[in-house]
Amino acid sequence: MVLAPIVVRSKKETCMPKWQFIEALTSGSATSGFEEQQIKNVPGVTTTTSGNPGQLTTISIQGSASRYTKMLWSGLSISETETDAALIPLSTGKAEVVKGIHCAEYGNGAIGGVVNVIPFSMPEGQNGGLKFSGGNYAKSGRLWWNQKADGFSIQQHIESSNFHGKNSIPKRYQAKYPTEKSPATEKKYFLNQFGFENHHAKTAMQVGLIKSGSTGSNIYLASPYDSRSKRTLQIYALDLEGKSETFQPYLKFLHAKVIRQDFSPHQTNGSSGVLQNTKVKIGTKIKSDSLIFEPVVEQHRSVLNPTGDKLQKNNEYAFAQGIHLNQDTIQWKNWARIHKANHFNSAYAFSSSLLKTHDDTEFSAHIGTGFQLPNLYMLNDKKNGNKNLKHETAYGGNLGVAQNTNVGTFSVLVFRTDHKQQINYKNDRYVNLNRSRQKGFELGWKNQIGSWGTQLSCMYAESHSFKPKKTLMNIPKVTANGQVFYTKDDIITSVGWRYTGSQTQPDFEETSSLIKRGGYPVFFGDFQYKFKESATWFVAVENALNRKIESPHGYRNPGFQINTGISITW
Repeated sequence: MVLAPIVVRSKKETCMPKWQFIEALTSGSATSGFEEQQIKNVPGVTTTTSGNPGQLTTISIQGSASRYTKMLWSGLSISETETDAALIPLSTGKAEVVKGIHCAEYGNGAIGGVVNVIPFSMPEGQNGGLKFSGGNYAKSGRLWWNQKADGFSIQQHIESSNFHGKNSIPKRYQAKYPTEKSPATEKKYFLNQFGFENHHAKTAMQVGLIKSGSTGSNIYLASPYDSRSKRTLQIYALDLEGKSETFQPYLKFLHAKVIRQDFSPHQTNGSSGVLQNTKVKIGTKIKSDSLIFEPVVEQHRSVLNPTGDKLQKNNEYAFAQGIHLNQDTIQWKNWARIHKANHFNSAYAFSSSLLKTHDDTEFSAHIGTGFQLPNLYMLNDKKNGNKNLKHETAYGGNLGVAQNTNVGTFSVLVFRTDHKQQINYKNDRYVNLNRSRQKGFELGWKNQIGSWGTQLSCMYAESHSFKPKKTLMNIPKVTANGQVFYTKDDIITSVGWRYTGSQTQPDFEETSSLIKRGGYPVFFGDFQYKFKESATWFVAVENALNRKIESPHGYRNPGFQINTGISITW
């Protein structure tokens, strides 16, 4: 599906302090969404889709493998395994991309970075909308409706998309793997949220249900990295937050989160099943002057129901303590966590983040340690499992400087992450084997003058393992992107480009044979015109030069795409 790109604008006049390792994504207009395809416009972030949009999509941050990216739903982890971002309805709320190691704050696996989807929000009054679009590749329809009265609110989002795609198998293998001429991928989701807010007690409660599903294209001989079968995701969530006036100024917040999540199929090395997670998170914030104490307790229970095997279960418990200093020109956040799971000794993590402003200069720094536990499949699979696996560990940080000038905001972000006891697949079994390192830097420039806005960024990353030392596959050394925006009266338009450098990857079938792919620019753009107060016409183009792209894992991505439609709001 082709969507109008995310508009992340820097408002020079506000000069708000910004953590250099955090990118907030907000929708530019009612016609814009932030689907998984749009996250790739964020500096330092790359995504990989196994063929057509709607199929398995993974996210990598700052050169780390995608399994080190943690996907959160309102601050709670959706899954302890690699999350399929194609199933997450990002267009229903806002999202934050947090770069670097943040296990102390977010728990197991948050080593490369975090994508936190925040669907809960309290609407004002009543509003809603309809959006219909279609093009040479995709068609979709979306309905949303929000209403708030007397403290109660209800929000509903429904979307259905169909991608009448192309054969995503490389041409050199199409004779061996026949496919439909135009394989179809369907993607649907439903989100319903109920909320209550009491201004006197300053409490807010949100109860939500999301059901998302996608069917991959009809290609024979599915592999572990393909999502050609039907996949579903269900999340049942409770988000409760209260602010106390009685205990002011000390007890500021009391918050609790509960998530029940089912994901099917859970695919690892050709095996599939249903993965269920139940998570509870309870915490509070205690503030005295500018010092904040934030203790958090979490409980997590996961169940894997593999095809033809016994149920595999795991229980985890964690306690995290945040101690934060919040003043006008300096913010200092510190977290420490102890994490206990079945079959393992306790794991520990800490992190420290500093943000300092001086006139037009912003300085941010982050250091942390992290861990990733083996999942249930790695431990218990009859053929490949290893119950003696140790958890992976990591340490590293980010160092960033941003300078506001008359010609825009310039930024530099340097990063490094070291991994130990990495879990690898060797001799038909999972073992702790590798050490690896990712290091590099990001450069950025943002500017907005009147109706015009510009954003440029690039990242250089070196990712390699030790003993023997070799470059990691599926990770490009250089990525870059840029966009130019124009907004005036009833017109919004933008043009942009993304560049992905060459990367080593296994061939589609001969996985022992390595090939190089990449080194291509992709151009995109959109145009929106509000021809009535509540109606907007839009058109968007992706891959304008029709570049033939073969992404990691060997799948060909679509060529030139154009999409147009109408959005009506009330």
